[in-house]
Amino acid sequence: ADKPVGEWNRFEITVRGKTVTVVLNGVTVIPGATIPDLPPRGRIAFQHHGGKDRNGNWNSSPSLMQFKNVFIRELN
Repeated sequence: ADKPVGEWNRFEITVRGKTVTVVLNGVTVIPGATIPDLPPRGRIAFQHHGGKDRNGNWNSSPSLMQFKNVFIRELN
């Protein structure tokens, strides 16, 4: 579901209680995973664990990571 290096990916992350669903570019990649130790409140942070470069070689952090149009809203 990842787009090629240099193109923007769109993530939709939904958290309800201790259940997390992640949609990447319209494809559900994590369907309702339960995270037992997920706290009910706290900071929201982004992190990067590396990925593949244009040649398909694995690279690890630190690498450039950019965000745009980040929205957070409370669910009913």
